[in-house]
Amino acid sequence: MADTGLQTAAGPFAPSGPEDEALLAKYSGTFIGTYYHTLDNKGRIIIPNGLRESLGEKFCVGPSFDFASIALYPTLVWARLRERYAKLGSFDRSLNRFLEQFDALSYRDQECDSQGRVLLPTRIRQKILGEEKEVEIAGATDHIRIVARTDSDDQFESFKKDLPDILDAIGRLSLAQEER
Repeated sequence: MADTGLQTAAGPFAPSGPEDEALLAKYSGTFIGTYYHTLDNKGRIIIPNGLRESLGEKFCVGPSFDFASIALYPTLVWARLRERYAKLGSFDRSLNRFLEQFDALSYRDQECDSQGRVLLPTRIRQKILGEEKEVEIAGATDHIRIVARTDSDDQFESFKKDLPDILDAIGRLSLAQEER
């Protein structure tokens, strides 16, 4: 069997064929998990090893889609995201305004130092985190999300409040997919 990088269970939960191996491989590089860290005085943050491995040696730092968090993107993920935005059209003023800010807060060729720390560039750090030093570092499927700890706590409380509606929407999506 191919090495997917994921620990798999034995017995009834062990991969039973190529379809299972493909599924494990598909999700082996996704960013998952949540960690809490403190920015140092220079604006550096430790990126946990489990997240760092999928990030790659060089990566991009930029805003998340909603500018509510700092995102660490593998370079290819950032390029695909930027290309998707570019294909939306260059004559839309709102899109151009969005891209101006997205590009202004994006930084290529970032890397972790020997201690696993990344320096968050001053401008994006100030614009998104403000003066906050306590942050949540979380996997977000194809990137790493860094948000002020107080904001992440508020976002989770809002999520819990909206959870019944979210579960209903997921149920509707499941039913729609079964009908296909």
